[in-house]
Amino acid sequence: MRKRKRNIAGLLVVLIILFITDSLILCLSGMPRLENAMEQRYWEGMDLLDKYRENQDMVGWLQIEGTSINYPVMRGEKYLHRNFKKERNASGSLFVEEDWSSECICTLIYGHNMWMYGTMLNPLHKFKEQDCFHRNRKIHFYVIQDSGQSAEKRTYNIICCSKTSIDEWNYASCQYISSAEELRDFLDQCKRRAVQAMDIEYESEGAIVLSTCSYHVKGGKGRLLVAGIMTGRTDQTKIDVQQTRAEESQKTD
Repeated sequence: MRKRKRNIAGLLVVLIILFITDSLILCLSGMPRLENAMEQRYWEGMDLLDKYRENQDMVGWLQIEGTSINYPVMRGEKYLHRNFKKERNASGSLFVEEDWSSECICTLIYGHNMWMYGTMLNPLHKFKEQDCFHRNRKIHFYVIQDSGQSAEKRTYNIICCSKTSIDEWNYASCQYISSAEELRDFLDQCKRRAVQAMDIEYESEGAIVLSTCSYHVKGGKGRLLVAGIMTGRTDQTKIDVQQTRAEESQKTD
């Protein structure tokens, strides 16, 4: 009887080890390699419309000055765990809601907090620090228009970095704002929750909100938001080369 119990216990141990091993393999196989996670950054200088012809789910391109945030923006939550090529990938893509329109007064863009690599929207967490917040304040969003016939570069000034949770505030409703008054009310709500904010008056024809995970709330419900107001728009299809690239090359010389 004792021998039988030992055999059952040994079998259970083996099964547990196999389960843990299989889980680790599955998890690691889904993790992006570092070179894949950084690959999108080297699309700088390319024509946005050429990329759109490869995948018409792309709605634009996002850059934030002074950071490594430099990625295509896709349409729909299906890109939560898929890359530009529609391949399964733990990093996923930056994305807007399925019903997003280039005419939206407030654009909401989601992205993973890939803290292990410092990629996707993870660098937003640097804006919690006063020095970084006041040094880097420009967001560029290149928006594809006219079914891929043209594109527009929209520039935004960052006005606040805020912490919230999906239980505490339905911030996602910002994408349905339909008036300047509603936009001001929403941005005021952002500033009330801000860890960093610019004490300025703002009147703008549009805004952008970037959302990623934050671990200040348990259960995966915490969110970090960075909001900016539009300051300019120009017709442009070519993706700018980030200033940080030039700075990096100088460091390596």
